Amino acid sequence: MNKIKIGWGVALLLVFLLFSNWYGGNGKPLSAEEGLALLAEMDENFADAAPEARVLIDNLRDMVPNDDGKEFYAVNLERIKHGEDARAADARDARGVFPQRFKRGGHPVFVSRRAGLMLGDYGEDVDRVAVVRYRSLRDLINMANDPAMVAGSYHKFDALEHTEVFITRPIVSFMQIRFLVALILIVLGLAGLKVIDLVANRLNKKSAQVSPA
Repeated sequence: MNKIKIGWGVALLLVFLLFSNWYGGNGKPLSAEEGLALLAEMDENFADAAPEARVLIDNLRDMVPNDDGKEFYAVNLERIKHGEDARAADARDARGVFPQRFKRGGHPVFVSRRAGLMLGDYGEDVDRVAVVRYRSLRDLINMANDPAMVAGSYHKFDALEHTEVFITRPIVSFMQIRFLVALILIVLGLAGLKVIDLVANRLNKKSAQVSPA
């Protein structure tokens, strides 16, 4: 039974290591050649796209020479269009973007609606704020070049009146996905050990009952 417990612990450790490797966040920076090739692909994919897409490509072109290969967070300040068509487009955009982002280690960290104004006046033009984690600049550009993203890119602009997006790197963050996954696996591991003990006890009792007197 001890071998089963050890195997269970090793299996959970392997799950954590595989997850940690996939989640990444400290990869190899884009080389100038790779960055130019990816952006050339974007130029071709979005040749007939909305002007906002062209602005995105230009800004990414400025980011490539300074890429460090590490994770970053995109802060989205959005002004949403009104009406049923806009809401439907927003839902289609979410359904299309989420799986493409997730399979590259990206995910929303925080999404909220503006509830009021404390200082300044820019916030009057913001309806929704979203903070999204990306594994790397390479992953962001690869996601943008995915055929599914290219085909559905217009949904975002059908849903939003205007959006401002800027890139940040955290100084202080309590968003620790690896720690959360490790905690879940520890709880799962302890529960699994308890189940193994219960099964072992039941087997021992049955064995004792059928043993000759």
